[in-house]
Amino acid sequence: MQEKANSEIELSKNKQPSRFFVSLIWGVLAFIVLAAIFAGFSHTTIIDKVLPLRSVGDYHAQFEIKWFKLEEYVKQNGGVDVILLGNSMVNTGIDPDTLSTRYEELTGQKLRVFNFGVEGLTVAPLSKVANILEAHYHPGTILLVTDIRDYAKDNGIETETQFLDNAWLQQQLGTKTFKGNLIDSSSAIQRLIVFRNWSSSQFIDSFVTSMVRIGKTDTDGYEAETNHGRDIDANPDPNNPQEKAIYEMFANYTMDPSRIRSLQSILELKDQGTSVFVTGFPVYPTYYAYFSKEAQADFSNSITSIVTNSEGTYLPVIDQSLIPFEGRSDNHHLNDKGAQMFSKLLAEQLAAQCKDQGNCLKTSGGQQ
Repeated sequence: MQEKANSEIELSKNKQPSRFFVSLIWGVLAFIVLAAIFAGFSHTTIIDKVLPLRSVGDYHAQFEIKWFKLEEYVKQNGGVDVILLGNSMVNTGIDPDTLSTRYEELTGQKLRVFNFGVEGLTVAPLSKVANILEAHYHPGTILLVTDIRDYAKDNGIETETQFLDNAWLQQQLGTKTFKGNLIDSSSAIQRLIVFRNWSSSQFIDSFVTSMVRIGKTDTDGYEAETNHGRDIDANPDPNNPQEKAIYEMFANYTMDPSRIRSLQSILELKDQGTSVFVTGFPVYPTYYAYFSKEAQADFSNSITSIVTNSEGTYLPVIDQSLIPFEGRSDNHHLNDKGAQMFSKLLAEQLAAQCKDQGNCLKTSGGQQ
């Protein structure tokens, strides 16, 4: 009896590995089938309604929203003629539909315009973005909105580092990796990556915020701001520890050479057939409290010279007094009312440039 029991135990032990491998094989097959189903589902219009978010694994969720919005915009419109490039001031401050409508009224030229304003990005990472956009979509014109803070050496370093530390982004810039290629080539993977941080305590809040934001962002990339500005007349308090650090950052301001090179790399897109226009934003005067009058004047002269010497087009900054207080959300962002005003003023400035100097916005086909 004892020998029979021992024999059955030994037989059971021998069967256990085979059961494990069978389970493993079935698990792999089930995963493959589910992945195939999800991959097919990810290419349907249903998925866009159920889960509109896609990701390339970058920490900057708003950049990802803009990237996939532009991809869809190009599919729907057959291309993009003008890309508005800049930071959050562009994001909430220029309505492409208003700009293109007013420009067409004045010039007769109809343009497909997309707002690619991304929060927190200075001219350094934007130069990388500009080159990726040109390589993917060949816009006729890039209109870069830049300002004095873009060229301070230490401004935006952490954001830039985090933003560029991404396999997919590096893939677009020429550093090929298996991970970057996998993300780039699979819509299903882009859907799944959205949930990569599902175990984090902050995941739900981040997910909901992104879902709300993608709904607020128009198909042409514009994200309207409805808040009205408060207390924007007073200069930032230099005794406030946070403000003190910013004052110190911009003390003895000079334009950093590496940031100038970033601007020049955008201007060099003319060699690829893309026209580059550069301008500033009509910020409220208190935005410049950190800078001396001399630094502001030097920057204005330098940026004009750099752009024109590189055969780009520099447009003088529109007078900030033309945007009333009720059109602002703070001292450097416009709300939806201010954005409509500025978009029309900018279109009129661009149309005048076209009529008076024959320097018009180019389409993706190269026409002016």
